[in-house]
Amino acid sequence: MSDEPLIEVSGLCVDYGLGEGSVHAVVDADLVLYPGEVLGLAGESGSGKSTLAYAITRLLRPPGVITGGRASFKRQVNLLAAGERELRGLRWNEIAVVLQSSMNALNPVFRIGAQLTDVLRAHRPQMSRAARHARAAELLEMVGIPADRLTSFPHELSGGMRQRVMISMALALDPRVVIMDEPTTALDVVTQREILEELMGLRDRLGFAVLFISHDLSLLVEIADSIAVMYAGRLVERGSAKAIFHAPRHPYSLGLLRSFPSLHGPHRRLDGIPGSPPDLRTAISGCGFAPRCQFAFDKCAIDTPPLLPLAGGRASACWLQDGERGVPPGDRGVPPGDRGVPPGERRVPAELRLPEPDAAVTKTAGAQ
Repeated sequence: MSDEPLIEVSGLCVDYGLGEGSVHAVVDADLVLYPGEVLGLAGESGSGKSTLAYAITRLLRPPGVITGGRASFKRQVNLLAAGERELRGLRWNEIAVVLQSSMNALNPVFRIGAQLTDVLRAHRPQMSRAARHARAAELLEMVGIPADRLTSFPHELSGGMRQRVMISMALALDPRVVIMDEPTTALDVVTQREILEELMGLRDRLGFAVLFISHDLSLLVEIADSIAVMYAGRLVERGSAKAIFHAPRHPYSLGLLRSFPSLHGPHRRLDGIPGSPPDLRTAISGCGFAPRCQFAFDKCAIDTPPLLPLAGGRASACWLQDGERGVPPGDRGVPPGDRGVPPGERRVPAELRLPEPDAAVTKTAGAQ
């Protein structure tokens, strides 16, 4: 990976609404995405993951308002100050988005081919009609869909095929960054496996960087190079996937890791995370996770912990990391080998891996 970042975010704040009744959806968020990197953004529903991504790309809809911070592309373009013309030149050309719900993202009354060529017509006006059609066919085949599906309507495709169409559309203009918002949500594990394998293969072949948004930390530790964990609108931990897997430095990250079952060794009770996230419409005193945290002490209810830098390029927003309270929670965390194959190689999660199907069967199924 290059040392020159593609996207840098610092101090980003996003509210929904204005005045005293506003909801602070993202507070002082800092992120860096490097070329070729897969950066995972994890957290429960409502933690601010999608809001952060859409703020970066200026796709927030009212009443979403960016109230502070900076976001830049290649240290040359101020994404928060760019005009509509400049943003239109960046979107899809440099930064593409795979939206969360493929059924809602695809227009139900237009054929797949028309929606793929519409991207090319808007951003590559010099392309001929034949060239656009050829490119659309190439994009479908790139994600494992036969070219004759260009004439299909979205409702004629399965959920997994629709998601592949969204991925192919995002890659139409060879962007440098692809933001994927829960791309495998509501898909069965076999389809998830296929899509993730194709996605990682395309990433390795084409070299784009990925901001992968998911509530499933167990998925991210397998496919991401680094992970940022969000809770109640704040980033509470950053680090490499391997480091967070073996020794999370925030109790929330530890809780997320303990919320999915071990794949090897004896059966064990899932711990989960008690309670519910805070209501962001009310002011939060101290650490937002303190009411649900088994390690909380008096200071946690009074002072909000900053994102403290740690050894190895990591960071954690937890008062346990200041050395005053003894052993941090990560040292009580996930022992090596307890939860399947640890990250470090490019592969999909073990629970999604199945024996390779017969080639003839695969070819027949792909043509359906």
